[in-house]
Amino acid sequence: MSTAAENKEIVRRYYEEAFNEGRTDLLEELISERVVNHDPVSEETLTPDEARGFEGFVRHVEAAHEAFPDATVTIEDVIAEDDMVAVRFAFEGTHEGPFAGFEPTGNRVRGSNMVFMRLEDGMIAERWEESDSLDALEQLGILSMAERSPSDDRTRKVA
Repeated sequence: MSTAAENKEIVRRYYEEAFNEGRTDLLEELISERVVNHDPVSEETLTPDEARGFEGFVRHVEAAHEAFPDATVTIEDVIAEDDMVAVRFAFEGTHEGPFAGFEPTGNRVRGSNMVFMRLEDGMIAERWEESDSLDALEQLGILSMAERSPSDDRTRKVA
């Protein structure tokens, strides 16, 4: 079993080396064959068969780079306990390919994401991601503030 510090290093390598540098060859070293990726964007972008297991995870990374070829992730916080690692990062990229069913807009997007990863035998075995999709869709020009529901907390006036 890996230590919390070793698990943090594995997650850091995934984002900084495999994702940012496009070194998908490292995925075999970092990602479990049986990985489960809980990501709403991948679930909308890929078919269920494409999103499963190691090959699905590789396809998830490839789809992100197809949609945002200049994508970069900047890690802001990493916290680990036992086999779980939580990471908060900033994502930035230009929308130049299909993304979550939307055609390219050419717009630049920057957002904050939070991910939990469970590691097993020194490899990422499960991943959950949360991001501010509404803000991203606004930055991409896909959704305007006027289209938001009046019940959305971000558009309500505070009394």
